[in-house]
Amino acid sequence: MFEEIIKNVKEQLDESSEPYELSELLERSSLHLYELINASEDENLKELNLVFEEFNKRNYLRWKDGFQKLEMLRQISIEAGMEFQKHFLSIPEYETDPLLGVLMRQHANACRITGEIILLLKGGYPDGALARWRSLFEISVTSLVINKYGRDAAEDYVRHGKVKAVEGMEEYQKTAKDMNLQPYDGSEISAAIALKEQISGGESHFHWASKYAGFSKLEKLREDVGLGKWSHNYKLASRNVHANYSEMLSLFAMSEAKQDILLVGQSNSGMVEPAHMTAITLAQITSAFLTAHIHEDNELDYTTSTLFLMLIQRYVDAVGESFLKCSAKSQTQSKKPLNTDAASGAG
Repeated sequence: MFEEIIKNVKEQLDESSEPYELSELLERSSLHLYELINASEDENLKELNLVFEEFNKRNYLRWKDGFQKLEMLRQISIEAGMEFQKHFLSIPEYETDPLLGVLMRQHANACRITGEIILLLKGGYPDGALARWRSLFEISVTSLVINKYGRDAAEDYVRHGKVKAVEGMEEYQKTAKDMNLQPYDGSEISAAIALKEQISGGESHFHWASKYAGFSKLEKLREDVGLGKWSHNYKLASRNVHANYSEMLSLFAMSEAKQDILLVGQSNSGMVEPAHMTAITLAQITSAFLTAHIHEDNELDYTTSTLFLMLIQRYVDAVGESFLKCSAKSQTQSKKPLNTDAASGAG
């Protein structure tokens, strides 16, 4: 196809008897190619979308029981968060409580990311789902640390967020002109930098968790809240975030492959681990929110939250069991569910 287009364009240029460079030949050829593809775009994409939809149907049929359990777990977690929010907002003392406010937002983020993970799993991208789980795990560690150290830690977490926002502004300012964007006004960026200096006290590596846990790195923080045993899973997920070298056969999506291939699209293999890990981690985050201030003498009633967490734990177990059963439909090698207490987040 390319050769024929280049040949035709070359003939047209030769007929003009005007001298031309190779770059002009390629430029005109690419334009002609674009116009051809653009003219048949609807038809081509219709066929591609049909293939995509058929795959999704087959993938869903294989993993239906697991998908349903994971989606129900997410919905229960959302409802649990809404009920707890409604409860604490009914008590004036907690309407602007920083600990509840921070954990509530972390929980909302986790529910949204879980929705993204479910879509990736349904779409046949288990390794993409695992990459999104990495963010979910970081939210879990953060939420458990904040829950452990309380209101002051939550307030410092918010302040740290403002510092990171200013750092984002500074980076934007450096690249705005090169990216054809409007730079910040000088006074605006100066005021933001002054705020950052005020919050951080001039520390170049200011971090909210340091004065509570004694360290700021994720690997130390996860140990502080009993999640140290997840280090391998986190490293595995990071492989799908960074541009590190790895063999195709190491992908979850290639777990049932009979031969080594270059996978560029979907797969209906490898759903068990990312799905169950997602269920466990969402439960940890939900627990951190629903048990805020639980060790203090307060007016909050945790009865409904406790019932929700018991129900969530049952669904976490059901997610693992259901995905294993779905996997076994075409796999002879059995796997054990992850051994962990999801609701408590304990190691």
